[in-house]
Order: sequence, then C-alpha cells, then structure tokens
Amino acid sequence: MIKPRRIGHATFETPDLDKMIDYYTEVMGLVLAEREKDRAFLTTQVGLLAIQLNKGDVERCTTLSFEVAPDSDFGAIAKELEADYGIESELRNDSTPGMGAVLTFKDNKGTTIALFKEWSYLCKHEQVLGIGPLKLGHVAFYTPEIEKTVAFYQKVLGFRHSDTIGDFF
Repeated sequence: MIKPRRIGHATFETPDLDKMIDYYTEVMGLVLAEREKDRAFLTTQVGLLAIQLNKGDVERCTTLSFEVAPDSDFGAIAKELEADYGIESELRNDSTPGMGAVLTFKDNKGTTIALFKEWSYLCKHEQVLGIGPLKLGHVAFYTPEIEKTVAFYQKVLGFRHSDTIGDFF
C-alpha cells in the first residue's frame, strides 16, 4: 500500500483557459507561475503548485498528485501496483514544473494519480487578491460507483473513509 504524505496539486481541463486563470487568480488568490499555449500552472502565495490548468473540451479533473516519502522506491511501488492490484504505471520526468520524477497510474474512474517525492517552490512569496490558500487541502469528486472509488483509495493509497456527503442529509 502506498502511503501519501500530502496532496500536491490537481490538474483540471477547461475549454476556457483564460476564464479559469482569472477565476483562480482573482477569486481564489492563486498566483500564475507559468503559462504556456494550452496550459497554466498556479501556485499558492508561498509558491507551492496547487492547480494545473490544461485546455480541453470539457471541464473535468484529470490528475491528482500526492507526495510520498523521499526514500520511496518508484520501481518497487510500480511492481506492487502491478502484482497486487493489476495496475500499470509509468515513470515520467520533467512533466510538471517544480517536480522531479513522478510515478503515474489511473484510479478506478480514470483519474491519473501522480506520485512525487521531490518538489520546489515555483515562485517567491507574493501578496495576492482573493482568498489566498496556502496549500491544496482536499478535492471532492462525483462518482457513480462510490463504493468502488472509496475501496480503491483505501486499498491502494491507504486513505481512511471518514464520511459521505449523504451522511449529512
């Protein structure tokens, strides 16, 4: 079982990249650290990568990244994913600014999970407009097969099931 230390960043696709950049910088208080033709990287005010935006046909979350221990062996993790869960993975380098090598695989609903053990700040501390979070805290998903998704994240990533939105209504 993989034991993530913290959530890193989330990657979202959107048909209107400029509109989403405006939202995340002006309302949420993130900083535009890097911009390319079809993608942008937004950091917290202290420089931690929080959101990657990619141009896409529909709005959706495509990737979640998680930090693992610095001494994690990506080769051993890849073998465990394949042997224990039948999950294929891929080692990537320099795919995201501020991150070293990442081991990627898909969850049960097709979201890419990117594990990383090295990172660096993308920009210096900046004064921001809006809310100004210091890190990405959590991500909520809609899934038609909640039990399967909960089981995946518990078994593969060692997450604990704390509650379900339906528990509050």
